[in-house]
Order: sequence, then structure tokens, then C-alpha cells
Amino acid sequence: MSFAFVSLHSEKEGAGDGINPPIRLNGVKEEIRMRKRYVLSGLVVLALVAAFGLQATGRWNSAYGWLASHVPGLSSKAAPQAEAQGGRKSGQSPASPGGGGRGPTPVEVSQAEAQTLQDSISAIGSLAAQESVTVAADTAGRIVSVSADDGASVKAGDELFRLDGALLDAESKDAEARLALAETNHVRNQTLAKTRNIPQSSVDQSKAELDLARSAMDLAREKQNRLIVRAPFDGQLGFRQVSVGAYVTAGMPLVALNQIARLKVSLSVPERYFTALSAGQEVDVTADAVPGSTFKATITAINPVIDVNGRALQVQATLDNSALALRPGMLVRAAVLGASRNSVTVTEAAIVPQGKDAVVFAVQDGKASRRVVITGQRRDGWVEITSGLDAGTQVVSAGATRLADGAAVKVAAPATAE
Repeated sequence: MSFAFVSLHSEKEGAGDGINPPIRLNGVKEEIRMRKRYVLSGLVVLALVAAFGLQATGRWNSAYGWLASHVPGLSSKAAPQAEAQGGRKSGQSPASPGGGGRGPTPVEVSQAEAQTLQDSISAIGSLAAQESVTVAADTAGRIVSVSADDGASVKAGDELFRLDGALLDAESKDAEARLALAETNHVRNQTLAKTRNIPQSSVDQSKAELDLARSAMDLAREKQNRLIVRAPFDGQLGFRQVSVGAYVTAGMPLVALNQIARLKVSLSVPERYFTALSAGQEVDVTADAVPGSTFKATITAINPVIDVNGRALQVQATLDNSALALRPGMLVRAAVLGASRNSVTVTEAAIVPQGKDAVVFAVQDGKASRRVVITGQRRDGWVEITSGLDAGTQVVSAGATRLADGAAVKVAAPATAE
């Protein structure tokens, strides 16, 4: 067995031994030098970035001197220029008024106003007739006349339909004849009883027969009256369901009658507002079918039981509809008005959301003052301020998003459309 010994050292740097590849020390040294250059370049860049930051704080000279002593090739001639730029006071941006930049920010302003507001509870509801009934026939018979047209307005007691009364007329005449006979018999028995020709029992019997005849006559007359179907109250008719010649039975529907000069407003209000509602409160009602109009209603009743399905409270209000602008069945939006209070309001454009805060910028002595406010109601382009701002304060209504606390501002005239 033979062994081959290989020397780990060569006489010449980088030479191989024929088995292992040559070790190139020159290449390794070159790579180390390149990495040092990269690191040095990165340090220079970081130093320059830090220098710009120090430039704004007025400490550029000392920092630049340190850089010049540690970074070869960095000239100290640049220090005067940096010093000139670094003379700007701390906290001033190039655009700030104190730094001789772009000057005050142009803004538009409006005034916070004092207003009397009312709390309101919004709800969705529907309209119903104050009174509604389906007029029906009281007795059987054939319709011989119709006295009112579809959709007509009628008064209480107006004739709507008349039924054929030939059979009832005959019954009425029979009852009238029986009544006349009973009266005659009773008078004769009374006369005979006075002369003691008949007993008193005969008089009593004739009196009972007379009463029965009178009752039969009253019933016949009532049946005749029921041949005429009349309106039970003032209202407006719907579409009639029968025509002349139709035979109807007692209780058969003939036409709907609705009283719409006053309407019921049925509202569903979340149960959390239970304690804020009471009878007599005013309600502002609007309907999509009548845009631009608001109708006044008054709460008349509150259901004492909460609806367990929708967790809602059923509220009923009454609305004057004498102008007949609304109709039963319409969908409406209602605002239940609460107590009045004095509040401060600003235009909605003045509110700047900043995180969880609502902010307005007040203008005083040419500078913007950041105010954190608490908002309340929002309606028709304005916002209620419940805390953080006084009435009469000028607030920025255009340009507020570009401002910071203490920034210089210039009030510009609002832009007008040409």
C-alpha cells in the first residue's frame, strides 16, 4: 500500500498541488476591499440624510465637522451653504410663514351660529284611514238603483243602494191591516167590558193581540228601511262590487267607505326610545309620493306592549288631511320631535375627521386654531356642536384639510360661479 502526501503550503501564493484547486488570495482581498467600499458608501448616504435633519435644527456645523473628519473626501466647503439653510428655526417648514416660504394658506370661513334645535326620533310608518268600513247589505234582495259613483265623496246618511221592496211592501200592508183589526177589536172589547157584557179577560186578550200587531208593523217598516243602504259616516267611496240587477244576501259586501280627511299614522319605533315618547308629541311626516312637503301629526296612542319580534314600539298618530294630499297605504317617514334646546351649529364642510376625533379650525388673528369638538345632529348640510366651540367663532369651511394648529391663514372670498 502506498500513500501520497500533499503539502498544504505552496511556495508561491495561489499555486495548486495538482489535486486541490489553487487558493486565490488576491481575489479574496479584492472582494474584502469592495465590501468595505459598499459599507463606506452606505455610511456616507446615512450621514447625509442625518445632516439634512440636523440642518433644520441649527446644529449642522458640528455635525458636518464630524462627518468631514470621519469620511475621507468629504469637503468642508459645503458647510457654509448648509449653515445658510440650517439657519431656519426649529419647527419651521420651508412653506411656513416664518421661514420665508409660500406664505399663509388661503381658506374660506363661515361663522358658528346659535340655533334652537329639537331632538327627533326617526321612524318609518304607513298611513291608514281614520275610519274604514265595508258597506254591506242588511237584508236580501235585488238591487234596483245605485245612487253614488265610484270614488265619490258622501255624507253620513246619504243613500248608496236601493233594493227591490215588492215583497216587503206586501208584508208591510198585511201588517198594517192586522194592526187596524187589532185596534178595532180592542176598542170594542173595552166598551163591552164597561157594560159587563164580556169578562175582563177578553179585554186583556185583545190588548195583547194589539201589541203583537203593532210589533209586526214596526218590523215590516224596519225591513223596508233596510232596503236602502246608506253611508254610516262622511267619507270617500271605493269601487263598488255590485251593479243594478244583482241579487244580494244579508251581509254581502257592496262598497268600501274610508274617512280620509284625517289619517292615522302607524309608526314602528325602536324600544330604546320608549321613555322619550308620550301622547301629544308632535310628529313631522314626509312622504316620497309628495316630495318637498312636510305634514304635522300628533301622537294619540302608544301600544303598551313591545313587539318581541322586531323589538319595536308601535305608535299611532293622527294627521290632518283636509287638503286630501295624502292617501291611506302610503309609506311615510316620521320624525318625532322632542324638547327644544339652544345649540351651536357649523356647516358640514367645516368638520375634519382626524382619527377618532372631529376637528374644526377656528380662525383668530390670522392663524388657525385646532379645536376638537363633539357633534350632535346632522341635518340639511349643517352639524350641531355640543361641545368645544362657541357661537360666533369663525371656522374654516374650505381648505381645512391642509392646515395644522397655529398655521398662518389668509381668508379668501368664496368662489362664485360665472
